[in-house]
Amino acid sequence: MDILTLELFDVTVSEALREVVRAVEERPTLPLRILLGGDRMLRHNVQRLLERLGRPGILSQDGTVWRLEVAGKGAPREAGGQPGPAAPVRPAADPGEAVLGPPPVLVTRSRLGSGDEDMGRRLLVGLLRELDPGVPWVGLALGGLELLQDPQALAVLEQLQARGTGVRISREGQLFALAPSPFEIMEDSQWQRLAGRGRLTIL
Repeated sequence: MDILTLELFDVTVSEALREVVRAVEERPTLPLRILLGGDRMLRHNVQRLLERLGRPGILSQDGTVWRLEVAGKGAPREAGGQPGPAAPVRPAADPGEAVLGPPPVLVTRSRLGSGDEDMGRRLLVGLLRELDPGVPWVGLALGGLELLQDPQALAVLEQLQARGTGVRISREGQLFALAPSPFEIMEDSQWQRLAGRGRLTIL
């Protein structure tokens, strides 16, 4: 039996989700094998997407590679079955393609507007609280890093992380931080690349 293999190394969460949807839609009856690296947040988001699509996978680890085995639509997995030859599928590199779901969000300020500081901070925190669950991650850079010093904002960021929306901190900004970040450090080239392609919401 053929298996469609999808290799998701060195891709963003949005790119990975787009490729999973494309593979599932184009070859729905084929079992799908998804190979992933060490990015825990990416694995979590891919698993959540498959569950929403009604195609939950079985996760296993082989050294540094994680593997998700997903049964074909209408073809239940046979216990102990041996995988057949793989048909490799590489992620598409065209940045002009539509991205599945809402884009990531980068917060570059500590409050909304230029008026009352406390009101602006409350409004920004409220906005983060209402983010669509499909947002793959929220990044903090520049003035947005001040949110880490606000207990209310920090609590909302921790809630986002707990529900599966990752929180990432600009590496450049972390160089000047007074304390270690409680969240994942993000290379600035990652959000810069997405922003340059129009695939990032910047606040």
